[in-house]
Amino acid sequence: MNTILLIIVAVLAAAIGAGVVFFVKKGNTKDDSSSVKEQTDFLKADFERQTEVLKTKYESLLQESKNKVSELDSQLSLALNGKFDDVTKEKLAEVDSLKQKIKKLEVEIDDLEDDLDDEKKKFSKKNTECSELQDAIIAAQRESKQLKADVDSLKNELDDKIQVLNLKEESLSFVQEVLSAKDASDDSTQQLYSQVSDVVDFIRVDLRDNVKEIYDTSQSFDDGAFGYGLYGWAARRKKSWVSGKTSIAFVGEFSAGKTSIVNRILSQDDPSVPLLPVSTKATTAIPTYISGAPGALYQFVTPDNSLKCISEDTFKKVNKEVLDQIHGVSSLIKYFVIGYKNPNLDNLSILDTPGFNSNDPEDADRTIEVINECDALFWVFDVNAGTVNRSSLNLIKENLTKPLYIVINKVDTKPESEVDKVEKLITSTLQSAEINFEKIIRFSSKATLSDIMDPISQINRDTNQDNYLAALKDVIAQWVKELNDDVLEQKRNSDSLSKKIDSICDKYNKANAALENDCEAAADIPQYKSGFLGIGEGYKMNSDQYNNMINILNRICTTRVNTCVDLFNEMMNVAMEYSSAYDSHLKAKANWQLLNESYEKLNRITKGLN
Repeated sequence: MNTILLIIVAVLAAAIGAGVVFFVKKGNTKDDSSSVKEQTDFLKADFERQTEVLKTKYESLLQESKNKVSELDSQLSLALNGKFDDVTKEKLAEVDSLKQKIKKLEVEIDDLEDDLDDEKKKFSKKNTECSELQDAIIAAQRESKQLKADVDSLKNELDDKIQVLNLKEESLSFVQEVLSAKDASDDSTQQLYSQVSDVVDFIRVDLRDNVKEIYDTSQSFDDGAFGYGLYGWAARRKKSWVSGKTSIAFVGEFSAGKTSIVNRILSQDDPSVPLLPVSTKATTAIPTYISGAPGALYQFVTPDNSLKCISEDTFKKVNKEVLDQIHGVSSLIKYFVIGYKNPNLDNLSILDTPGFNSNDPEDADRTIEVINECDALFWVFDVNAGTVNRSSLNLIKENLTKPLYIVINKVDTKPESEVDKVEKLITSTLQSAEINFEKIIRFSSKATLSDIMDPISQINRDTNQDNYLAALKDVIAQWVKELNDDVLEQKRNSDSLSKKIDSICDKYNKANAALENDCEAAADIPQYKSGFLGIGEGYKMNSDQYNNMINILNRICTTRVNTCVDLFNEMMNVAMEYSSAYDSHLKAKANWQLLNESYEKLNRITKGLN
């Protein structure tokens, strides 16, 4: 019996010591979406809990067995000593009952051992599944990470496409609004534009050809009269927004701060004054004139010099991103004209230009086309750039004809010593390029407005372009007068030669008559005499008659013939001079008529213009 108890205790100890009694119920496991760690911790806690329950149960049975064994040992001792009473019988009966319990427990242990094996297999399988699940989760995480990256990439690509689409839609809308813009010009303005265009065409072609046919003019005169002088006058005559005003242009690189400076000039630091849009996206992309007007006015000039109206919203759509979508914008817009009700613009017109360092060559072309129409240029440098752009330097050198001011902007972002270095670099670079400038201005958003307004107020308005037409008329009128004087001089010369020819002709006729008289006199000296029966018949003269005939013949051969020859030669020479003089007179008259007709037409087609 002790052996049986020892076996029971050993089995219980082994079962408890193994600590592997494990019950898994389907309802206790978490779903597969839980993490492997959470599932493992759950299984471990469940295993420990159930093991503890079995351990308590088996310890209770073991203690009961120990108590019974102790009692049985005591009874056995008594029985061995002959003391076997009813109590002992009861104890034995209890032992039998205990045996039944132990046997039942043995069966239960066997069942539990089978369950334990099953649970071990399940646990092993679960571990395998968990390991596979962990690998699957890691793989899924990798796939999820890659999928997220792919989704992010597609999203970014989609965002880019949407942005491009929006730009294209905005660009299309801008083009449609520009194409459908209404003429801003009234009848008088349209008539003015037409008249100026007719004048330009006449001067550029007809008048120039007529002048070049008569005069060998200098290149500088041709450039002034038929080139930039003509186009400058026409441009200013059509541009009411610059007529009679000092006109300045701001040039330089993108984002140098040109528009910000213009806005300060517009506002005079009054925050209530409307400003130009200024941002990295709204940087001036087309030359823009800003001038005074009764109210806010947004217009643009087409390449054929038509003035059209647009809305403020349309104007604000103009930025580099939109224009990059429109190839050949210069075929639509030459420049913008913006009007503000601003007393600061009563005597001032400002030209805000694109940057020279644009990737679009049209930007530089559009800028160059208009900058020399202004009275002065302000070249704006960002102090943080630190260098002078070479392409901009060449453009300025090749195309600049007006006074140049240098503005070093944003000086508040650098120490003064650094600003000094930038100014020194700019100065030396411009001097090396042989570019003259009036002054260097240091400026920033914190500088006083007078730093920029004082130089502007000292600019002298170029009146040459305003006086172009009157000056040209004076020149043509002087030429017409000179040609008329030449016609009169040539006529006097030809008339004088004509009279001289008449005089020589009279002398020649008299000399020729004298020659004829001498010839007749010589011929009359020999007298025909008849003889008897024809003997001694013929012309006869005495010695005096002979001597007289000899003298007459000598006079004919010398004096008379030589006089006629000399007079004839003189008459021919004078006749040639007369012919040349007469041709000169005709040519002078034709030149005078040609230029006089041009002058009269110039006066006729420019009536009402100045």
